[in-house]
Amino acid sequence: MKLLVRVRATVGQALERVERLLEEVLSATEGLGATTSLHLLRAGGKRIRPLLTLLSARIFGGRDDDVVPIAAAAEMIHMATLVHDDVIDHAPTRRGRPTVNAIWGNYPAVLTGDFMLARAMSLIVDQGNPRVLKIMSDMIYEMCEGEIAQHQFKGRLDQTQQDYFRRIGKKTARFFQACCESGAILGGASSHHVQAMGVFGYQLGMAFQVVDDLLDVVGDEVEMGKPAGSDLAEGVFTLPVLYLLEQPAYRERVAELLREFPPAGAAIRQVLRMVRDNGAVRYTEEVARRFIDQALAALGQVPDGVASRLLRDITLELAARRT
Repeated sequence: MKLLVRVRATVGQALERVERLLEEVLSATEGLGATTSLHLLRAGGKRIRPLLTLLSARIFGGRDDDVVPIAAAAEMIHMATLVHDDVIDHAPTRRGRPTVNAIWGNYPAVLTGDFMLARAMSLIVDQGNPRVLKIMSDMIYEMCEGEIAQHQFKGRLDQTQQDYFRRIGKKTARFFQACCESGAILGGASSHHVQAMGVFGYQLGMAFQVVDDLLDVVGDEVEMGKPAGSDLAEGVFTLPVLYLLEQPAYRERVAELLREFPPAGAAIRQVLRMVRDNGAVRYTEEVARRFIDQALAALGQVPDGVASRLLRDITLELAARRT
């Protein structure tokens, strides 16, 4: 059975409930706030964070009534970060559609993100679990730290792989971790199992971001919906580039090409060729594979069943995107 079919069979109805709740919550206001929020919602998305939340709860017998609001809140937090990112990056499109900032301007876009974040926190508070509220609040704080760090490191040639790992840990992995921990808590998991699900989510999030960053270098532009090297164009140096910067044979040439900020198009193209031809792709794939292996090891500590096996296969499919 194909993975998407299995996902629908297992949590399809719950995901539909998440979608309906998102529509309902974001339609509840009047005026431009509803228009801009619904524009972003209806652009679609993978809904990875709600899926992780729902499946993490299902492993331990969680009830959808308890979990759906938190799954919806997680997606709203994610959408808030997207609309803010689009403002920062001056992005004209997302998922093939004009961004909120492209249509309505930066001011309404920033307020849209704030509105969605506030509604998400309201859903979490209404659910009534202080542990989940604490986990999600701390995650948002760390995610902001990660975004600030990314901005501070833009164009800097002195950053290291460890700087990169700390940054994506806060920006992406902690969010996956929070979804898995929250779902496990709402499912009634023991402290040991909540911890295991947190490790799983964190390692999966690290792998997800590393693979995403690799695809920005070597992926198909049509499939990605953006030009290759978009991160480089923004002055964001990801793992494949940092690998080359740490190699004596390539450091001087790569640094010369990237010294201008933001880099010129010709420089970006030359760096991308160097990344593809000099071991950086293979190295990045190996790093992603290690994160995948650690995620699967953590998942092996929780009860076996339909939901845990589905999470395992989702993790393996992530690995198959490139590694």
